[in-house]
Parts: sequence; C-alpha cells; structure tokens
Amino acid sequence: MGSMLSMVYVWWSGSSKIRLIQVGTKSLSEYGDLGPDADQPDATTGLTLRHRTAMVRTWDLVRPDVKTHGVNFFITLFREEPILKTRFKGFQNKTEDELRANRRLAAHGSTVLHAISMLVDNLDDVGTLVDLLKTTGENHSKRGIPKEDFELLAPVLVAFLRNSLGSAWSPLAEEAWTKALTVINAVIHSAYDNPSDS
Repeated sequence: MGSMLSMVYVWWSGSSKIRLIQVGTKSLSEYGDLGPDADQPDATTGLTLRHRTAMVRTWDLVRPDVKTHGVNFFITLFREEPILKTRFKGFQNKTEDELRANRRLAAHGSTVLHAISMLVDNLDDVGTLVDLLKTTGENHSKRGIPKEDFELLAPVLVAFLRNSLGSAWSPLAEEAWTKALTVINAVIHSAYDNPSDS
C-alpha cells in the first residue's frame, strides 16, 4: 500500500536534478513508476505520460458501463447546454425521465462514449488519433453541426467525469482531460476548416 502524500520529491538516477511532482492526495502506488520521462510533453499533443496514464485510468472506470454513462452524460449535456439538445430532433421535446428511457439516446450515448474510448486507446499513437479526430470533424461538418458545439461539450465532459468519478478523480486527471480536449477540439476544427478530398 502506498503512502498518501500531497507532493513527493522524486530522484531519477542519471538525472542531475530533483523533480517536484504533484500527485494530489492519491497514493504513490496508484501512479506507479512511470520513469524519468513521465513529465515530458509530447511534441504534438502536449500531453505527458502522466497525463495519458491519468486519462486511461479514469476512463477505465467509465468503460464498463458506457450505456448508462452515455445516457447520463447526454442528459447532463442537454441540461448544461440546451442549444445542443436542438441538434437532435428526436430528443428536443423529451423530459429527462423520457430521455432516460429512450433507446435512441442510449444508442447514441454508447456510440459517443465508444468513440471517446477509441481516442483514449490511441493516446500513444498520435497519427491514428489525428485521423480519428479528423474523421469526426468531417462527419459532423457534413451533417451541419457547428464546430463550436465541440467547445460547449468539452467542459461538460470534464465536469461530468469529475462528478461521476468522485474520489477517483484528481487534479492530474482534470488537467489531463482539459488539455486533451483542447487539442482534440483544435484537430476537429481543422477538419471543418480544411476537409480532406477523400
């Protein structure tokens, strides 16, 4: 069992300096030894191994029940950003109770969360990640969905994860998801602005 700390100093062998790593109030064993490059940002995404690990570990708590989480996420999304509910003709006049029982919302919520799973699964493969995001952008652009909708979705997703995961959520997870969604939105926007010919 790891000790509970708010900060820890780590000395990496071969390094000439001591690094200060903020780990919130999580146990050290939860993060494991990620090595000397754990805090080196990726040149393309800006995410570190520590960020990617936090994203994978938090998403692994959502992954087993994407149907329930998908419905709850969309209900939260529609409550927080009512304009987004107008993008779905079949959901516009439904109450939250009706939406909870709606099979189409369950299917769409599952589809969206499975898409997020694919993104999380490809955090270490930037080329594939970018292709997935560009496809998402192109598909939504063709359907007339404003690219600004993704900007509305991002903070709601972070808040939804924070509220759903409770003590499993950490400042590191918050930072990781916020950074990742900024990059994700930038790539999706680029697909709107410069669609591929294929």
